[in-house]
Order: sequence, then C-alpha cells, then structure tokens
Amino acid sequence: MTARWGAAALLAVASPAAAEDPAPSLAAWQGTWSGEGTAFGTAATATLVIVAAPDGSATALAYRLAVPGTPPVSYAAEAIYRVDAKGRVRGSWTDSTGRTRPISGRVAGPEWHNFWGSADVEIGRSTYALEAPDRLIVTDSVLKDDGSWRIFATLRFQRTP
Repeated sequence: MTARWGAAALLAVASPAAAEDPAPSLAAWQGTWSGEGTAFGTAATATLVIVAAPDGSATALAYRLAVPGTPPVSYAAEAIYRVDAKGRVRGSWTDSTGRTRPISGRVAGPEWHNFWGSADVEIGRSTYALEAPDRLIVTDSVLKDDGSWRIFATLRFQRTP
C-alpha cells in the first residue's frame, strides 16, 4: 500500500459517513409541551404537541393558546411540516379562525424558523428555540408595513411526560 492510499484509507476510517451530520429534522422538538408567557400583551398559557407522521414523512403540530380576559381568547391550530435534506421547512398551518397559511422556513441547530402567511393578508414569523432538550421558547411576530417585526407572543415551554 502506498503512502497516498494509506492516508486515504485512514481518512475514510477516521471520518465515516455515519459520523457526518444527520439529516435535518424536527425530531428534537417532538413531544408534548406546556407553556406560559404573553400573547397580545396579556398573560397566556399554551400547549404544543409535536409528533412524527405515522409514515415518517412529515411532522404534525397541534397548538392550543388560552388568554384570560374579557372576552377570553381561545385559539387552536394544527400544522404539517416537511423538512428536506438541506433543512428547509415547507408546510401549512390551519387555525380555529378557519385560515390556512402556507409555511416556509429552516431548521438550523437548536432553532426552527417558520415564515407564514401571504402579503395579501399578513406575513408572520415563528421561532422555536430549544434552550435545552426539555425547554423551548416560541416567539411569534408579524411583519409591519415599515418592514420591522412586531412580537405578539412569547411563550416558554417545558416538555411534559
């Protein structure tokens, strides 16, 4: 074996394909989460249930938000997401108001970013940031006419058994 082939063989053993970064996915976010924080300027509570689709081709999310007050706000939504090999996210979000919004985004390390909506109604941004395997912060913003973002909800979630 020549030195060149020996070095190539050593590199192949030292960095096998299995040691490469795994394909991007939403697996780290899967589970049942309970949270509290603020939504629309008021204290709020929420739950998230994030699961893999039965065939593994997508991730499903169920969201419930409760904002006490007069009148109280109760909001629910369900979404389906697909992540490609480059970490790009595509999907749709359907809520209790009857709206369905397209979603595009990206998974990057401990953060999952989604952009949703359309210019004719509204454009929003949701960020799901894992602080730890059992702690998650979700921040929701809407795009203002001047191009800046207005945060309308920040919730801190804890993974529940």
